[in-house]
Amino acid sequence: MIAKNSPSKKRFWTAAVRWLAASTALVYTLVQFFPGTTVSAPTIDGSWMQTLHVAYEQHWQFGRDIVFTFGPWGFLSGGYYPPTFTISVIVWTMLAVVFWWAGWRVACHFSGNKFFSWLWLAGFTGMANLYIGQSFDIRCVAWVLLLLFLHFFVEDSPITARQALLAIALGLLSLVKFTSLMEATVVVGIIAADNVFRQRRFPWIAPLLAGSLLFFWAAAGQHISILWPFLLNSWQMTDGYTEAMQYGVTETLFVICFLSVVAMIVALTGYAAWRRHRRFGVFPVAGMSAVMFMTFKHGYVRSDSDHETAAALSLLVAALSCLAVLWPVLQRGKNWSRQATLLLVAGILFFSSFTFTRWFPDDGLLEQFVHTFSVRSIQAPIKSMADTGRLQKIYDQNLAAIRKQFPIPAVEGDADIYPWNQMALFAGGLSCHPRPLFQSYFAYTPGLAELNAAFLRSDHAASNIVFEIDPLNGRYPSLDDGLSWPELLTRYDIKDTNGTYLLLKRTAIPREYHLTPLTETTIHFGETFTLPSVTNTVLWAEMDINKSMLGTVAEALYKPAIVRLMVSLRDGRQIYFRLVPGEARGGFILSPLVGDKSSFVSLASTDGWSKLSGLEVTAITISAATKSGSTLCYESPVKLSLYRLDYPRQDLTKTENHLSK
Repeated sequence: MIAKNSPSKKRFWTAAVRWLAASTALVYTLVQFFPGTTVSAPTIDGSWMQTLHVAYEQHWQFGRDIVFTFGPWGFLSGGYYPPTFTISVIVWTMLAVVFWWAGWRVACHFSGNKFFSWLWLAGFTGMANLYIGQSFDIRCVAWVLLLLFLHFFVEDSPITARQALLAIALGLLSLVKFTSLMEATVVVGIIAADNVFRQRRFPWIAPLLAGSLLFFWAAAGQHISILWPFLLNSWQMTDGYTEAMQYGVTETLFVICFLSVVAMIVALTGYAAWRRHRRFGVFPVAGMSAVMFMTFKHGYVRSDSDHETAAALSLLVAALSCLAVLWPVLQRGKNWSRQATLLLVAGILFFSSFTFTRWFPDDGLLEQFVHTFSVRSIQAPIKSMADTGRLQKIYDQNLAAIRKQFPIPAVEGDADIYPWNQMALFAGGLSCHPRPLFQSYFAYTPGLAELNAAFLRSDHAASNIVFEIDPLNGRYPSLDDGLSWPELLTRYDIKDTNGTYLLLKRTAIPREYHLTPLTETTIHFGETFTLPSVTNTVLWAEMDINKSMLGTVAEALYKPAIVRLMVSLRDGRQIYFRLVPGEARGGFILSPLVGDKSSFVSLASTDGWSKLSGLEVTAITISAATKSGSTLCYESPVKLSLYRLDYPRQDLTKTENHLSK
């Protein structure tokens, strides 16, 4: 008989508590990583998310058939689609187990008390998985920091089974989103450098990441020969993202607070790294700095609700990971150092909570976190797997609602849609055959815009195009996919003008268009330039708006000033638009101002100019969105080249009479 307080009984209860803590942490992690079952809405984000699911199902080749900031496993980032739901569940379950195994090791390093270890892992996992529009980016920050700190502060071997599995998982996650590949490459590269210079060992983690990347690329049905174009095009999109996609007015105070907190986190990481590795502590500091810099760019380039909140939550995840490795070091120091660290984490929690509430006033951050422990939240994955028929029913009901909201006429053959809203195509049951940059606002460099224009010139273009004009963030309407407009006007016939969209049908014999040079000049920022006095003429413009050296630095570190275009119309109006320099360099229709589908129909028709006369642009002004209208971020003057765009018009009389009946 075992004595009441015998060592055997104590070991039994210690082991029981340890297993209970670890197993419940695993269950919680599995629940948090369970893929979402929310059906995508007919929004910009919902449409590209659903397109990624279809792309995986139909094995579209990324880098050729589809060019986007996400990769062939991008559907794992969110959304629900019946054909990919099972694979999403399997993949995220396996990833959750790897995350838990590595996370529990770090949690036990944080504290020998299993209750505190459990709390840390729950906080780290829960904050990394709170659902917002950019929640995958928070997850990725958690993954890379887990690998970084596991290697430098928890495990002493050059590579362990946990680190190897994390590297393999990051190979998969790198093919979800390109920024994940950038973060994983930086962190793995730093660990590899540590293997070589400090540990004097071969950096097995680097080929492990590369091999994982190749394996999952092929597993997604992608050809190996397309991998390099995928990387090049993804980098081109990343390189032009800041200039094209920056949005909103970021309050300086929030930027200062964010960067100040980042500086403290990096400093604390540096302190722990110095105590453990001395001069080689520069490696983990470099890794943390790089991840935090990319987090800052992610949050404050767009500076909208989803991106800024994701950055604030990523900051909290970084603070928790820093606490896990710093706390054991501080336990051997003064009490005040531990108290100061807890105050710092509390301050970051307040900042993250304030940012969260600022954008989502009806939802508190802590309330959302506490909700993850509710019975309903825990049971949700089980109910979803047990009743997939209910999910299918909700999915079908959602498509029916979208069909009602965005009716599309029945067509023969495949179809593409401009400028976005692929959900309308899916809901309408059309065979989606998109251009490479399948949402027009992403064709924001001349090279990217040319990919779409070349696609329309090829034999692979869609037979039908569902078309409307809906520019992003107040851009000049003909900028998005501007290089494709002459192709649309000459390679497609307008067949239906009813409803929300135009229906364009690919013509059997393409018409030709010509660009005739009119004038070439330079204009300064803030200077009004009067366009040549030509009537009944479509003017094509190319504007070489180039960044200065200061602008290049500003774009690399933060973002340059936004460029605006003010147009004066023949009817007397003056209107301001957003001007994306990369799109303007490629070329676009400047005059007349074509801002809706009816004016596009007039642009294409033989007798439509009478409806466009008041929309002719008579003068333009290029300026910066600053108080003075000028900026040092761009070179001034700007080279402006104007052309006359000539093309055969379409006789739409019969079509219009038919539609009016």
